[in-house]
Amino acid sequence: MWHAVCSPGVLLLLVVLPCGGRQRLATAWRVVANMASCMIRTSWLCCCSPSALLTIRMGSRLLVWLLFATVGCGVQAYSPPLLSGQGALLLPASTFLPAGPPVTPSAGDLTSPVGTLQSSQGFPAEHVQIDSQGLTLDQAIRTALEADPVIQAAREAFTQAQADLVTVSLPPNPQLSSSQTLLPLDRPFTVRRQGGPPQFDVELSYPIDWFVFGKRAAAMASARLAIDVAAAEVAEVIRQRIAGTIAAFYDVLEAQALLDLARENLDDLKRVETITADRVALGGAGTIELDRIRLAVFDSQREARNRETALAVATAQLRAFLGLTDAPPTFAVRGSLDVPTPATPLSVENVLALAEQHRPDVLALRLQLAKAETDLRVEQKRAYPQVIQTVGYTRQFQEKAIGFPDVNAWGVGIDVSLPLFDRNQGNRAKAQSVQRQTHLNLRAKLVDLRAEVEQAVKEYQAAYVTVTTDDPARLTVAENVRDKIRAAYALGGKSLLEVLDAQRAYRDTYQLYLTSRAHYWRALHRLNAAIGRQVLR
Repeated sequence: MWHAVCSPGVLLLLVVLPCGGRQRLATAWRVVANMASCMIRTSWLCCCSPSALLTIRMGSRLLVWLLFATVGCGVQAYSPPLLSGQGALLLPASTFLPAGPPVTPSAGDLTSPVGTLQSSQGFPAEHVQIDSQGLTLDQAIRTALEADPVIQAAREAFTQAQADLVTVSLPPNPQLSSSQTLLPLDRPFTVRRQGGPPQFDVELSYPIDWFVFGKRAAAMASARLAIDVAAAEVAEVIRQRIAGTIAAFYDVLEAQALLDLARENLDDLKRVETITADRVALGGAGTIELDRIRLAVFDSQREARNRETALAVATAQLRAFLGLTDAPPTFAVRGSLDVPTPATPLSVENVLALAEQHRPDVLALRLQLAKAETDLRVEQKRAYPQVIQTVGYTRQFQEKAIGFPDVNAWGVGIDVSLPLFDRNQGNRAKAQSVQRQTHLNLRAKLVDLRAEVEQAVKEYQAAYVTVTTDDPARLTVAENVRDKIRAAYALGGKSLLEVLDAQRAYRDTYQLYLTSRAHYWRALHRLNAAIGRQVLR
């Protein structure tokens, strides 16, 4: 008797101990103790006959194996390796933020890999405050991570993948059925008119094919890879949104600078208009010059209005990336377009190697390929038959029906489906096709990645050459020429055409300076985004 209970009971404890800690171990001990007590009571009821003991021993082994399959397969928490071992890959804040003091990430910080992927709600857009002095690039990126609904929606896919793992990790529920059979229909059963005897049956069924053939283990492996894929896809969404935020930020910064230049040019022309009006009043110039300067003022006013429109459009685009709904139509950004030390360009091959290693979309496709292989194994496992184990109790009411004492009985059974026709052929073929399709998608992504990297490298090289060959002293020279010619015009030593020409030269030089610096920063961050992490600073 004790061998029947303790032999599989010890095995149950050995399996449960490393998997569930003290609570599961105590539960297993209680199961074994209750099973032993039940077997002892049953043996006394059966008068300890050899056949009864054999039946009890078989039933106890069967029950313990059932408990072993259920208790030892609890749902285990899973966190993608990317979150614990390669945070830099999924950390857009460190990937795109400018150089500065290091940030110590915490579990709830959106700049940490855990916070970036597992913070499903983020912060509501109405709770994000914009500094009255202007929004810096660091603040813009953090605001996008906290308030952008696109990023928050992408995080929900990660949560859904974790929920799918919980679903496939749960063991199936047992099936309990009861029935009353062999009841008298037209007359009662008696000893003289025997029938039946009526009996009451209770059956407990439990499928075991998920454990025997490893169906659940294969499904859990696929679900874990689905979490990895979801994590990489969330990181890809964050990479694209942060790259768009940075580009929009520099668009606003450039638009602000060009608007300031347009307003400065308008003020300069109005001063020239005042000087021209005074000269016309004194007879030192003709009225045609006054008309000419007024036309120049009108053109400058139109240019200022166009720059205001461009600033409003750029601000709206930045506000969309930030996920702000209650921000003012135009809010200032704070930063500089100056390039103190341009970063040395990288070769296409070096950038391509880094991109293949760090790009989340490439990693997502590689994980999808691994998941497709696992899904194929899942479908192959599903081709195995369904196996259902049944344990039943029967109470026969014989005394009135046939004159014998009422008896209790039990039985065991097993149901196995015969995969003669449906062997999951269609799903297996589909899984093979998905595997080939994912492999081709990965190849196509690598081809597109090379084209994207080549374009980003060429753009940055061109911006680098423009910044390094452009002499900043040209801006100072153009400003000095403008001021001197305007002063000479006030004294009558220069013509209006020379003043307008000097003013135009200064404006064009300054505008070229601003656009070339803004293009440099956009090209630099676009190259970092193409790589998937910050390489150039």
